[in-house]
Amino acid sequence: MKDNFNVFALVVVKNEGDIIFDTIESATKWADKIFVIDNMSTDNTWEKLNALKDKYDNVILWGQYGGKFNEGLRQILYREYRGFSSENDWWCRLDGDEFYIDNPKDFLKNLPTDVDHVYNASFQYYYTEQDYRNELNLSDCAELNYNRLKWYKCNHSEIRFVKNKRTLCWPQEEGWPCNLLKAASGRIRLKHFQYRTIEQIKNRFLVRSREMSGDTFKHEIVSEEVWYKRRGFSLPNDDELKKHRIVSATDLSDSEKYEYTDTELPKIVHINFKKRIKCLVVALYMKFFNDFLFKL
Repeated sequence: MKDNFNVFALVVVKNEGDIIFDTIESATKWADKIFVIDNMSTDNTWEKLNALKDKYDNVILWGQYGGKFNEGLRQILYREYRGFSSENDWWCRLDGDEFYIDNPKDFLKNLPTDVDHVYNASFQYYYTEQDYRNELNLSDCAELNYNRLKWYKCNHSEIRFVKNKRTLCWPQEEGWPCNLLKAASGRIRLKHFQYRTIEQIKNRFLVRSREMSGDTFKHEIVSEEVWYKRRGFSLPNDDELKKHRIVSATDLSDSEKYEYTDTELPKIVHINFKKRIKCLVVALYMKFFNDFLFKL
């Protein structure tokens, strides 16, 4: 693949004030533009985002959105800012609590030209019993930085990058375009600090509740027993530990090599013949539609 392409990060964030500055600052090293929607945060996230905008020219704030979170918010960013993009640039979903292990620019430039989307290998950091005890012994929890967490499990994978094409069809309220054809065979690695303090964990489940986010996070808003079972973790005997999704370190890894095997992760979905035909029809329609608009 050619080296002269841009990467545009799409960020939808809510109440990530303790980590969002570091997340976006890290992404400024590889993203050409970072477009951000704040879902009406009630902590200091919005203030942190404005500080980032003032510090970095490539951080662009769309503004604040007051409705329920939905996956289509990234489509709003794409629709608003796709004029920045050219053929073969890339769109990235960047969550407010994650950091890339692999440099995306280096990873993407080595892909075959026919690849149009990339899955991640997400090293998910969990809150352990020791983290919990350490927090209880602290008088000032403001000292609890996410960098202190070291126990993770690589157990999640989903699409994180999509190549920009003239025929790209991204329906409103959908998480990604509908006419993607070929996934990269390898996955790009990232660290995901989803559980950081007891207070943050409580807030995480609150903002992801059905009342505030509909069914978007139904994979996470489940009974405690189901949550532990789906992730392959031992169920604690202590109800307080279960309530906060505290995990035993024996179920996790702290290796700094960040190695994984595909069998640990959901399968990369390869497009079958029927889907390819559907995508081709969509692509032809989009090409005709775009050509028609261009002639107007």
